[in-house]
Amino acid sequence: MLTINKGSGFVVKGLRIWFLVIFLSFAFHLLSFTCFAAGPGTTGATFLKLGVGSRPIAMGEAYVAVADDVSALYWNPAGLAQITGKQVNLIHTEWFQSIRYEYLGYCQPLLGGVIGASGTILYIEGIERRTTDTEQPEGHIPARDLAVAVSYGRQFGDSEKLNAGATLKIIYQQLDDRTATGVVADLGLLYKLNVEKWTLGLAIQNLGYESAFISEQSPLPINLKMGISNKYLEDKLTIASDINYGIMDSVFSVGGGIDWWVHPVFAVRGGYKYNSAMSSLGFLAGLTVGAGFRINLFDIDYALVPYGDLGLTHRISLLAKF
Repeated sequence: MLTINKGSGFVVKGLRIWFLVIFLSFAFHLLSFTCFAAGPGTTGATFLKLGVGSRPIAMGEAYVAVADDVSALYWNPAGLAQITGKQVNLIHTEWFQSIRYEYLGYCQPLLGGVIGASGTILYIEGIERRTTDTEQPEGHIPARDLAVAVSYGRQFGDSEKLNAGATLKIIYQQLDDRTATGVVADLGLLYKLNVEKWTLGLAIQNLGYESAFISEQSPLPINLKMGISNKYLEDKLTIASDINYGIMDSVFSVGGGIDWWVHPVFAVRGGYKYNSAMSSLGFLAGLTVGAGFRINLFDIDYALVPYGDLGLTHRISLLAKF
């Protein structure tokens, strides 16, 4: 954390205000790109939209203003500044249609803030290859998406109110013998209000470039996230709400959720997320539920998310703090 004498308090406050103004101006300037948006389902690298962590997912993905563990690497890198020790996160997701998603994240205090790194892989098994009308397939088509990221978050000023962070990601996609690569970045802010324990969160995700699979490029799924959260009952109960806007595909979503540690070793979670691109799947498609278990230094979390006729998805996470 920066050490600043009292006489410079006015300067620090001014820097905070200007930092917020510049960030917000940049964020909402991105909304001008909507004139180029082609609608839902038109962006590439869609695996970047998949949320990380059973706890955030079970809370209706309302996590940009919470982001108080290693999963901040995905939701809001500014949240890394809230972490005081080393953390590791392992996640396995069983998606519908034999889609699987694996994630590994790590963070630790360093360089005046907190640094982190993560790796993501999404893969589909059993896609059969046929070049002619045959009963037996000629083989199977490889289909996988990968991302490797580094993040950094820190506090600004001596009041511990403003946190900022950034993530840089290298992405790689493969479908059969076609590949695409790219570089994307996330930017995030957290601001703690003077009123009780209210926290505001803001993040812009997936700014960058990806090459074309063949000859035509698809826009990246740039996403603007804004949210608010608060903690009650001696921090045992967290309530949060988020608003998300997919800038390039014109997809809007809003979510809210709770995380309640009813016992030192057991938590219950629930939430709901409305997504304008998935409203046809029915009301239950936005419901999220989950639970958490704490055993010494380990948190084991589970989330269940229904997707209407597409089926159920299950997420299991292991979070270690040391």
